[in-house]
Amino acid sequence: MSSVPIQPQNPSISPPQVTAGREWLDRQRGDSLDPDVRRSLRSCVTSFLVHILILVILACCWFPFGGPPGKSLFLTADYEESGRDANLDGSPGEVAIPLLASSMSGMPSSDPLFPSDTRIRITSPTDSNFNPQTISSASVFNSSHQTKMTLPFDRPTGGGWNGRLPENRTGLLDAGGGSAITEGAVQAGLEWLVRHQHENGSWTFSFDEKPCDRRCRHSSDMTNTTGATGLALLCFLGQGHTHHTESPYREAIENGIYYLIKRIGPTPHGGDLQEGTMYAHGIATLALCEAYGMSHDQSLRSYAQSCVDFICHAQHKHGGWRYSPGQQGDTTVFGWQMMALKSAKMAGLRVPTEITHNARRFLDHVGSEDGAFYGYLQSGIEPTPTSVGLLCRMYTGWPRNHRPLMRGVRYLAARGPSKTDLYFNYYANQVMFHYRLEGWTGWNHRLSGYLVRTQARLGHEMGSWYFEDPYAQEAGRHYVTCMAIMILEVYYRHMPLYQQRSIDERL
Repeated sequence: MSSVPIQPQNPSISPPQVTAGREWLDRQRGDSLDPDVRRSLRSCVTSFLVHILILVILACCWFPFGGPPGKSLFLTADYEESGRDANLDGSPGEVAIPLLASSMSGMPSSDPLFPSDTRIRITSPTDSNFNPQTISSASVFNSSHQTKMTLPFDRPTGGGWNGRLPENRTGLLDAGGGSAITEGAVQAGLEWLVRHQHENGSWTFSFDEKPCDRRCRHSSDMTNTTGATGLALLCFLGQGHTHHTESPYREAIENGIYYLIKRIGPTPHGGDLQEGTMYAHGIATLALCEAYGMSHDQSLRSYAQSCVDFICHAQHKHGGWRYSPGQQGDTTVFGWQMMALKSAKMAGLRVPTEITHNARRFLDHVGSEDGAFYGYLQSGIEPTPTSVGLLCRMYTGWPRNHRPLMRGVRYLAARGPSKTDLYFNYYANQVMFHYRLEGWTGWNHRLSGYLVRTQARLGHEMGSWYFEDPYAQEAGRHYVTCMAIMILEVYYRHMPLYQQRSIDERL
């Protein structure tokens, strides 16, 4: 067993190591240094300086652009669709397709995506009016992420509701191209909705009874109340109003939510809000999920979850949804169910993974040219299904520089907004906003300006919209008004999907 040496108690007796140490200390207190010590010090200093130099070189390699983390350059290309007018006002349009500069390494100089006369230029950022960093730290990114190295736009990481918060809404409105004028149109639309809410808290597509009593034109014979109520609630929620916030619309929202809850039909597979069509169920479920997710009102959780469960049950075995549960899917009904499921996930509700996998299979079925374009019931190239399909692809993980996504966005941008089809505009506008190509500014000015100019300003119709269109002829002024309001809320309705993200958050 080894023993531990004990220091002597007599201070006049010291071990050899202690004596040598005292002699060294005595020499350091003098005016001169021992030559061996001086050489040792020089070696230490030299080693220190060499290591500092290495660290500086590594830091320069780590941040090659010399700026703070998160800055990036974007390669954009101007492309004009020959022979096609993309503007509502008849002026020619310019469409720009941004690519990540980092994604171009190793790419051949002749890229078949662009025409041979494409003009390439470097811009930073892609849209000079857009800066997602203008939002507060309470947004989709945890503040602790700001200290990590960030990567440029790639896979979708945004899409949340934090843009609807008052402290974020104004900044996003300005950055996205909205204005006090577009907000005034939204406000007038919400006031029209309040005037048309029934005493039981519902909204309807028909104006035959009170409170309207046929004072508005373009009433609809559709009897579905859950769909009409869900659409109206989405307009209020889209501007950040809930039944738990101080708002002039608080009572209207509360009554509308209560009406939907009362209309839920219990089934072995979840809560049913169809009233004859899965369109209505998807829209009403989306409204309940947003109301729960934004307010954190736990009393809504079970209702929202039950309606989400019904969507999952109603999915066709090949991944789609249509008018009735279990029917083989069509793209337009599919879009509302997917948006409801996306909101359910954001709210922390249960959505089985296989439901999303099956949904991707449906998109593969109706998609064409690797998913750049989509058809209604089968593979094809149709404007509205393409806008729905691309938005769903964004939400299910396609990166921003995915080639089919870029082709699809170019197709929508070249067509431009529709003068009458707000269903197309609703989805295409979100695709354009989230993708954030340079042509967004022109698209936004054409569409938002058109909606502001065409909003009714007289009588009981004041604040509403109507355009002659197959969808509008069926669903009437209430439907058109709700779609127009949500289009004008796009700047803050959902956080931009493609934002700078932390390297630790790569999907």
